[in-house]
Formats: sequence, C-alpha cells, structure tokens
Amino acid sequence: MPAVLALLAAGACRGGDGPTDPGEGEPRTYTMGWSPIAPRAEVPLVLAVMDSMAKVSDLAILQQPVPWPELLAGAPMDSLVEDRAAVAAHLRALGMDIVFLVDPLDGLDRRKEDPGLVAAGRSILEPSIRAIHDEWVLRIAERIRPPWFGLASEVNTLAARGDPALFAAVRDMINDLAPQVRARSPSSRVFVSFQADEANGRLGPEPLDNFALIDDFDIDALGLSSYPVFAFDAPDQIPDDYFQVFADATDLPLLLVEGGWSSEDVPWSHGTPEQQVAFFRRFQDLLDGVGAKAWVMLTFTDLDVSALGLDPDRAAGLSNFAHMGILDTQLRRKPAYAEWQRIFDRPLVR
Repeated sequence: MPAVLALLAAGACRGGDGPTDPGEGEPRTYTMGWSPIAPRAEVPLVLAVMDSMAKVSDLAILQQPVPWPELLAGAPMDSLVEDRAAVAAHLRALGMDIVFLVDPLDGLDRRKEDPGLVAAGRSILEPSIRAIHDEWVLRIAERIRPPWFGLASEVNTLAARGDPALFAAVRDMINDLAPQVRARSPSSRVFVSFQADEANGRLGPEPLDNFALIDDFDIDALGLSSYPVFAFDAPDQIPDDYFQVFADATDLPLLLVEGGWSSEDVPWSHGTPEQQVAFFRRFQDLLDGVGAKAWVMLTFTDLDVSALGLDPDRAAGLSNFAHMGILDTQLRRKPAYAEWQRIFDRPLVR
C-alpha cells in the first residue's frame, strides 16, 4: 500500500527531540522508521505525527506517486518538487534521514497504473507522460538526495498478474532511470520493492519465478513489502525462511519498505493488539536473520478512512490497512508501540 495522503509541506524547519539514544541488547543492522501519514490530512496533525515518529525512527519514508492531477493541470514542477523537499528537510531537522519512493502503480492494485493518471485518461505508455515521469524522478533525486531511492513498488505482482506490456514498460523505465538517478544523486542507492507474500506463493498459484525476476532490474538494493496478516492466521505461522529466500536469490541488500499487521478485524483479515505485538517480534527475528539494512513501515498511526474523502471502492480497500499503526487515530500508543520501541532501542551497527 502506498502513502495514501499527499504529504503536506511543513514550512520552516523546526527542531525536535530526535531519535532516542542507542540502548542495550543485541545490535540491529537495520535503520528503522515510518511514513509521516496522519489519520487525517490536517497540517497540525501531520506535524504532530512527524514529531512523534522522530522519537522512534532513524528514517522516514516518503512513498508517493508523481503528482499527476497537479502537473496535468499545469502546476509548475519546480514548486511541487520544492514542496517535497521542504517535507524532507523538516524530517531531517527532526533527526531522520529519507527513503524516497516514486510509485508509478496503484497502491491498492499493483496490476494497474496510478489512479490519478488513469482518471485523466493518460498512461505511462505514452512517450510524453513517460517524459514527465522521468523528469519528476530526476528532479526529486537531485533535490532531496536520499540514501535510498525507490523507482517502483511490488513490481513482481505486476509481472505475475498484470498486463505484460505495462510490466515491460515499467521495467525498462526503471532500468533507464537507475543510472541517471545515480548520476544526479551519487549518494543514493536505487531499489524497487517486491511483494514478499506474492513471491512466497501466499496469494495464489505463482505463474512465474519471482526470484529470477530480481535480475531483470538495475538496482542497488531490493525492497520487500509484506502484509502477512492477509496470508496467515497468526504471526508465528510465518515461515523461518520467509525473507531468507530473497537473501538466497540475491546478494543485494534487503530493505523492508512496507508492511503490517492489523490490530483489529477488517474485511480481509482478523487481528488483535496482541497479534500486532507478536508480528513486530516475528519480523525482528526474520530481518535479523538476513542482516537487513532498513525496516520502514507506512502507517505509523491508524487511519480515519471516513475523513479522507475517497470514493467508496477505494475507501473499502484502504479500510483493510486502517489499523496497522502503532498509534491510534488520536495518537495514543497501542501495545505494539512498546515492542517497536524495544527493537528500536537496540544499538544500531552499520
């Protein structure tokens, strides 16, 4: 699931408490963090979420599409890039570095293109649209210079279940852009994400070898997306090799860049606060086992879906992700917060 709110430009940077000092226990190899998505699209609430995140995060992920409605309506690209740069600067002032992922696909259905582009009757298959997409990616890379730069999410799902022509176009776009991103931002490492539940065959019969697909991409790291709550009844059912199969398939660094477990029952799955705690404990073990380099999630807080102004179909889909935060919609800590903080307080080794 991608970021579901347009991140709001924060204005002048403000200081904050920053991440907590390293604690006791076994070292972790992965930097940790969240996306500053708030329960509702209100600037004070977004700023409050950022402040709260900073206490238990090394990183913040900005995962969002090209702003097609604004660009196609004639908005200047420079000002839109500066909006994102202001958000990144604010997060850095709070002590967090940035993962930026430009997402060309529909976050609720990776077989499709971004809904903002589709609604305009346009497609990434058009040379003029592809040119705008590429220019946006390169301007963001040059302006923000994140250590990790993502060019697509869950591309294996598109390969397995989507239009082959769309997959081929997205793959070629990624491979064309990767060296240009490195040239514009030499400190950035390029990645795409794979849907781990898909690759592990938990979403139905697999029509292709997901792991061989990794080699089709010119990338410096492999992102993983995993929502095992939709595939298992409890976190302890997740197999020990769930991420190891990726480590066996590639020498690339592994990054967990989205995922979650619901703390409440939703239409697609069952969940409890206790299961959500167990989920973080289980993912800690799996990520430790592969020496992952980053663990970033999207929904730090639960989502007030009814307040987001979505059409009924998208609201219904998003409701399945609405209770994956470690804070509720009032920014009160859920039981999983303490488990995340315990993991975060382990000393970080790079």
